[in-house]
Amino acid sequence: MPEPFSEADRQRHSPAENAPSNWQESFFLGWVDLASRSAGSHHVSLSPARGTAHVWSWLVVDGMRIAREAAHALPLGEFDLADFTLGGLHFKASSGVRELALDARFDNARLKLDFGALCDPVVLSFNVGDTKLADRHYEAMGHVRGHIEHEGRTIPIAGAGWHDHSWGARDFGTNPSSRWLFAVFGDDLAFSAFSFVTSFGAEQFGWVFDAGRVHRITRALFRSEIDNDGATPRGVKADLWTEEGRGYRLSGVVKATGLTGGEGWFGVDGLTEFECGGRLGQGFFEPAELKGPTPAMRKELGLEA
Repeated sequence: MPEPFSEADRQRHSPAENAPSNWQESFFLGWVDLASRSAGSHHVSLSPARGTAHVWSWLVVDGMRIAREAAHALPLGEFDLADFTLGGLHFKASSGVRELALDARFDNARLKLDFGALCDPVVLSFNVGDTKLADRHYEAMGHVRGHIEHEGRTIPIAGAGWHDHSWGARDFGTNPSSRWLFAVFGDDLAFSAFSFVTSFGAEQFGWVFDAGRVHRITRALFRSEIDNDGATPRGVKADLWTEEGRGYRLSGVVKATGLTGGEGWFGVDGLTEFECGGRLGQGFFEPAELKGPTPAMRKELGLEA
């Protein structure tokens, strides 16, 4: 059984003395409000070996990106993740484990947002197959409320959000292709599902929040529609199965996109309208296409001794 979430998980972490140089801690909030075709992606990365911190953050309004912060060499600093400012981002957690507030300032815009999770955070392992992406990872899904100020306008936000926090060594080369979606349909139904390509094939995992309970995803089949540029998602169909044998079929149509990432990794987030059993939801679909042959492909092609 996976380890349960604990209060200590919320704190900032330090690498062990013998930790590799690619040890990193990340903190993220992504959200979407399809009523205004608005979304945001707000990512903090701490790299103790380099003594630097990164901020990757953007805003989309009316389906167009209006603001971006890409700061890749900020001072690492000393701060508590319960209440901190890095670059233009100010995160503040409540005394409980389900609420998080964000104040994001850009040159030409400002976002004020409150995130409330549907349930306590869920701990997942990203180290499936031979991937190495974190020592520990937890995440939460729920609702966001707030507003954006931009060029004299105030755009109200009432949408869906996804938050995660992870730390440990990361080797993005061990994850050459992936699929991820989150979809929130209401207070009683939400999905976070992943498929990672590893040297041993594709591995799927994630979780479903359904009628007040968390169910672990053990199998997922993604059918993705990607544009001619090889990166921009246009749609997705996903069949998801839990460890108890529950099955769900989702379909999604991408309404707008946002380019995200930094050194070592990038992706395109699709602001997606999802359907499941006649219900409508919203979230992100983020595919990363395979850029080269896997070890199994190289072996079949005779490229390995």
